[in-house]
Amino acid sequence: MIFQALTIVVLIFLSAVFSSSETAYTSLSFLKLQELLKYHGRSGRLVKYLSERPNILLTTILIGNNLVNIAASASATQMTIVLFGNQAVGIMTGVLTLIILIFAEVTPKHLAILHSDRIALRMAYPIRFLSILLYPVIKLIGFVSIAITSLFSKEQRSEISLEGILHMVHLAEREGVVENYETRMVKSVFRFNDTQVQTIMTHRTDVFSLEADRSLGEVLKEVTERGYSRIPVHDDNPEHIVGILLVRDMMKYIAEEAEQTLIRDIMTQPIFVSETRKVNELFFLFKKEKLNIAVVMDEYGGLAGIVTLEDVAEELFGELYDENEIQGWEKITPLEDGQFRITGDTSLHQLNDRFNISFEHSKYVQTLGGFLIEYLGAIPVQNQKIETPMGSFVVESLNNKRIETVIFTPAAPD
Repeated sequence: MIFQALTIVVLIFLSAVFSSSETAYTSLSFLKLQELLKYHGRSGRLVKYLSERPNILLTTILIGNNLVNIAASASATQMTIVLFGNQAVGIMTGVLTLIILIFAEVTPKHLAILHSDRIALRMAYPIRFLSILLYPVIKLIGFVSIAITSLFSKEQRSEISLEGILHMVHLAEREGVVENYETRMVKSVFRFNDTQVQTIMTHRTDVFSLEADRSLGEVLKEVTERGYSRIPVHDDNPEHIVGILLVRDMMKYIAEEAEQTLIRDIMTQPIFVSETRKVNELFFLFKKEKLNIAVVMDEYGGLAGIVTLEDVAEELFGELYDENEIQGWEKITPLEDGQFRITGDTSLHQLNDRFNISFEHSKYVQTLGGFLIEYLGAIPVQNQKIETPMGSFVVESLNNKRIETVIFTPAAPD
């Protein structure tokens, strides 16, 4: 009797091993598989081999699990009849079912989820050996299973959606394979094809430009103070851009003491793009024309703003600085007590990436200032507090009814 009891315990243990193996292999992520393959040599390669053949893997495990469960049930039934008679078989069946459920199914599966990689590595060789031993049976069961399955479903191509790729990227970040900034960069790459120029351009009200008929010596101080490397040039109307002044060309003339040269004489011709043009198209246009700046026009043919290659790069990689620019303050500045000072011209894309929040807004709104005005339905006053689902915004400063800076306190996570 002692031998039979020990046999039942061993069989239940084997059932737990098979159950945990099944869960361990089915819960391995693609990234975890790559990690095992990289750091665990032959064992890692065998884990990948089995994971890529789910029919063989699952059939082997299920055959083994069913065999040990049947053997445990038969041994327990025989021992019960000898000790207590036939009338106790029903009770034994209920008790054994409960034991198998707790100790051979639920508990091992929970442990396998927590330690999927370790269990998969340890069970790789035993499962492979068993799959070779049971190969004829596995092939027969697989053939019957595929034949039945084909009657109820059509073969579908395996396609990876954008959502699936982003899910894998977030999973990789959670598992420490990639950094947070790399996740943001991947999201920016996919957003690149859908983002319009108006989202990243410098608005016309913020554009610094020079009059075409002014001399180089006359504007030298302004250019030096501004620190820009490329400056739009206008005629009598500041919103009529007629050229681009390259500061490096200007400095060559200054060095040659040709300070009386007019800006019009050395400016380059600009390219004009629509504010609804896609950023990826603009990138290839810059590459084709070998230019770094474009004038953005609205739907009525008026000036909408200026966009540079640097703006395009920042859409992908985050904030950059031109080596010839005077570095200004960051658009998002952390403060004490979990607050942030944010400029009104900060794009909603930047805020979405920085705080992982979504701003519901119309298609006409691209910046934080525009969002707050739209949300409030009016132009706010200084020190006004605006409560939103994303958090509270206090208007810190205004300039001619434009929101310059706000203090943002993010909402507490749910």
